[in-house]
Amino acid sequence: MKKKILLVDDNISFTNDVESLLEGRYSIVKAHNGKRALEVLKIDHVDVILLDLDLPDISGLEVLKVIKKDIDQYIPVIIVTDYGDLSNVVETIKYGAYDFVQKDFTVEYLSAKITKALEHRDLELHVNLLQDTFKDKQNVFIAESDKMKGIQQEISRLANLPFDVLINGETGVGKDRIAYEIHRRGQHSDKPFIPISLRSLNEQLIESELFGHEKGAFSGADSMKIGKLEAANGGTIYIPEVSSLTESLQLKLLHFMQYKSLSRVGHDPRKPEIKVDLRIIMATNEDLKDVVLRGKMREDFYYRISGVMLQVPPLRQRTMDILPMVRYFLQLYAAPNSAIVFDIPREVQLYLEEYSWPGNVRELENSVKNALAYTRDNKLTKDLFPLRNRAFFDQVQKIDDDNAQNNAVLTYKDADMIFKQKYFKNLLKACEGNISNAAKRAGITRQGLHKILNGLKMD
Repeated sequence: MKKKILLVDDNISFTNDVESLLEGRYSIVKAHNGKRALEVLKIDHVDVILLDLDLPDISGLEVLKVIKKDIDQYIPVIIVTDYGDLSNVVETIKYGAYDFVQKDFTVEYLSAKITKALEHRDLELHVNLLQDTFKDKQNVFIAESDKMKGIQQEISRLANLPFDVLINGETGVGKDRIAYEIHRRGQHSDKPFIPISLRSLNEQLIESELFGHEKGAFSGADSMKIGKLEAANGGTIYIPEVSSLTESLQLKLLHFMQYKSLSRVGHDPRKPEIKVDLRIIMATNEDLKDVVLRGKMREDFYYRISGVMLQVPPLRQRTMDILPMVRYFLQLYAAPNSAIVFDIPREVQLYLEEYSWPGNVRELENSVKNALAYTRDNKLTKDLFPLRNRAFFDQVQKIDDDNAQNNAVLTYKDADMIFKQKYFKNLLKACEGNISNAAKRAGITRQGLHKILNGLKMD
C-alpha cells in the first residue's frame, strides 16, 4: 500500500505540480488552508505532511502546533518554504517539524526527504513502544530477600555512574528488568532505552541493527538507516545474549566503547565517524570466562565488558521473594480494575516455596497466569500451579544419587530410558492414572503422552 502524503499549500498550481510528480510513488491528499488540513487529519490517516507556512487562514506554525499537541506527535511534518525565505523555519523545528525543503526541489530530493521522515517516524514509534512496554511491566521491583535488597542497592549505585554494565544470571532471573531499572533510576531516564535481540538475526543484520547502514551498503539497502546505537544517543542500549556476538562485531563494539563513535555499514572512510554518548548494558546466562576459553569470545572484549558486573541470584536462593512475586503477578494479571485480594492457602505457599524454580521468575510468572486461567471462584489450589519441571528435577537428582551409589556408568540411551520410565511412572501415580491431568502437568498433549508411553512400553 502506498504511503499517504498530506500536501498543505494555498497555491493550487503548486499542489497540482507536486501531485503529478509524486503520484506514482505516494497517495496524495491536498488541503489549501490550515482549517481544511486539520479537518483531514481528524478523519484520515496520513504518513507524512508537507506544510507551507504562509496559509490564508491559520499560519503553518499554528497548524504544526495543533498537529503535534492534539492530533499525532509522531507524524513527520516537512516544512515547504519559498526559496530564500528561511526566517521562520528554525521556529518550526523547535515545535516538532522534522525537516524543510525549498520549493525549487527535484522529485528525487523530495522523495529522499520523505523516505527519511518515514524511517524516523518508524524508529521513534518503535523506541517509544519498547519504553512503554518496559515501564508498564517494570514499575514494581520486588526485593524482600537480603540478596535482592543488595541488588537494589547496587542498581541505585550504578544508575548514577557513567559505566557500562554486564548483568550475569540464569535464564529467567529478570536481567531485562534489572537493565531497565539501572536506566530508569539514572539521570538520563528521559532518554531512550533500546533493547536489541541478537539470536534471530544473521551477522550482517545485527551489524546493521546496531550501527545502521548507508544507502547501497548491501543488497536491499535502498536508503540510509539509523542504527540502534545512534537512536539511543543520550540513553541506554541493552544487549542481552552478549555471548552470541561474532568476533567481528566484538571488534566493532570494542572500538565504539573505547571512542564512543561509530560508522554505519558502507561508511565512506573519508568522512568523520558519528559521535554518540550512551551507556551499554549487556547480559548473559553463561560464564564468559568459559566462553573465552572455548574461543567464542575475544579476551580483550571480555575484559572490556566485565569491568562492572552485577550477579543476579536465581530464585531458589531467594525464597523470601517468591510469595510477594506471586501476589504481585496475581494482581497484575487479574481482570482489569479488579479489587480481588487473592488468599494463598498455607499448603499452596509451602508448595511454591519448596519448588526449585529452574525457570526462575519467568516460570513463576507463567505459573501464576495458569492459575488465574483455571481458578474457579478465585480459589487457589496446588493443582492450579503446573510446576512442570518438579518431577523432572526430582528424578534427575534421584538418578544422580542411584548412579553415585552403584558407581555405574550407563550409556546415554539406557540412562534416558530409565529416567523416562521413572518420570512417567511417578507422574501417572501422582495423577492417579488420569491421562489428561498427567499431560497437563507434563506440559504436553494427551496424544503426545500416549505416544511416549507406547514407546516406553508402559500401560
